[in-house]
Amino acid sequence: MTISSSSYKNNHTVREVVSLCAACLALTLSPAMLSLKRSFYVFVLFFAGTTSVCADKMTAATVYWDARQKTVILKEGVVETEGDAYGYLNDTLTTTGWSILEVHAGYGQTPETDELTFFLAGYLEGFLTAQQMMDHYTNMYPQLITDPKILDPVQSFLEKQDAWTREQVKVNKDSDPLWRHAGFIVAQMDGLQAGAADWAKKAGKKPLSQFAVQFLNSVGDLLDLIPALVPDSNAPLRDFKLPGMGHCSALIKLLPGYENLLFAHSSWYTYAAMLRIYKHWDFKITDANTATGKLSFSSYPGRSVSLSLCLSLSVSLSVSLSLSLSLCLSLSLSVSLSVSLSLSLSLCLSLCLSVSVSLSLSLCLSLSLSLSLSLSLSLCLSLSLSVSLSVSLSLCLSLCLSLCLSLSVSLSVSLSLSLSLCLSLCLSVSLSVSLSVSLSLSLSLSLCLSFVCLFSDYKKDPYSKGDPCNTICCRGDLRTEKASPSGCYDTKVTDFNMAEMFSAEALNGPTTQGGLPPFTWVGNFSSISHQGLPPSFNFTFVKMYPLLFRP
Repeated sequence: MTISSSSYKNNHTVREVVSLCAACLALTLSPAMLSLKRSFYVFVLFFAGTTSVCADKMTAATVYWDARQKTVILKEGVVETEGDAYGYLNDTLTTTGWSILEVHAGYGQTPETDELTFFLAGYLEGFLTAQQMMDHYTNMYPQLITDPKILDPVQSFLEKQDAWTREQVKVNKDSDPLWRHAGFIVAQMDGLQAGAADWAKKAGKKPLSQFAVQFLNSVGDLLDLIPALVPDSNAPLRDFKLPGMGHCSALIKLLPGYENLLFAHSSWYTYAAMLRIYKHWDFKITDANTATGKLSFSSYPGRSVSLSLCLSLSVSLSVSLSLSLSLCLSLSLSVSLSVSLSLSLSLCLSLCLSVSVSLSLSLCLSLSLSLSLSLSLSLCLSLSLSVSLSVSLSLCLSLCLSLCLSLSVSLSVSLSLSLSLCLSLCLSVSLSVSLSVSLSLSLSLSLCLSFVCLFSDYKKDPYSKGDPCNTICCRGDLRTEKASPSGCYDTKVTDFNMAEMFSAEALNGPTTQGGLPPFTWVGNFSSISHQGLPPSFNFTFVKMYPLLFRP
């Protein structure tokens, strides 16, 4: 297969796309817009409705396959849905900690083979992310090839594996779906290298070799391969291989009522690897053994793998749960409320709370309760629900109260409520409460799993023993002895419902929770290769979701 490309400048440049985006901010998107054949307009409208784009950081392109000439034709600065592959790179690494890549392939006017679809998808990604691939290779090479004697065994191993894989694909792809799919990945890798080489030629730079692309996709394996291939080598980052230590922190929580499934993941490795790209792929694949062609995941330049997961699911749930509260939320609701309250108290605390809830719910809460009755609940959820609530409780307090209240409320509010009740009284009271509430509301709040995954209170946590890496989220750069720029450097959180929409929230950079200082390359770690990375990392979570496709 001969690969070449010709570029065409289009009247609609990226800078003009951004101008049109600004003009379209007030538009309400219709599902019908998704079917527009002029993808340029689809591209503009989606960006107008969902995000802001910097003209000097946005790169778009479309590729076509010329079957007669066996060549790739690439158009820069445009997204055309009739193309064999199209997409964009939003390079906001220095402002948000992430670049965003979206690639669509296989939806062109001329049907192509699945193998060619993967090749063109890889070609487009390689072209759009070539500079990031070069920077990432520059940073990761010295982290793994720490001794010249390591290079030849590693290079030879990868060459042999590549040749063997291609032979197996050639022999077995027609009869075995496993090898047919392995062939798709090989084609995508070939496209990745070819697209990056095309960009390098236009930019007047030396292109990445096949070994460089193989190296980037083998970083995780090389941590095991190098000690095996070169036993007397000083294997890199051995600390991550010790018992009880690993490359990641992960949290998976099924809520008690089976109403939601929560996921969180933090990567542990060298901070030199923090050149991150969040990728959204949508490949139209005809192979009957393919489960899906749509993926959204955190990743790196030049790599076809991820450090997190994506689910496309649907769910219908009913829930019964217990609940107590101190709540911070922003909501729009309609309430019909009827309250009848009578109380008389006597000193001994007995609480009975029953709640029946019919809902579709995403809930994350952190609860601390001590019996001076100091209650603190942090509630983070995304839900649409209908609630029937009945509460009976008896409590120790000295008062007499009788209240009858009936009201109907329709409102849109932003509410921040914090409740703290202290009960250390020598009083004798009897309280009985009968409360019925019916309401319907819809609200969306950020997921709170991040608090757990970013926990690193090593100065106060007795289990940490003063070591910033004896924590859920390690900060190796803060160690008083043998400090190194390594540890926990990103966190991604999602839940069942968000994953269904290919959505997550992601943070790039070492944790700053609890007032920890942001990591910076300036000072002790300035000599470590960090090409293309921000000088310091103090970012917040970014909501990730595809713009050019929907589930």
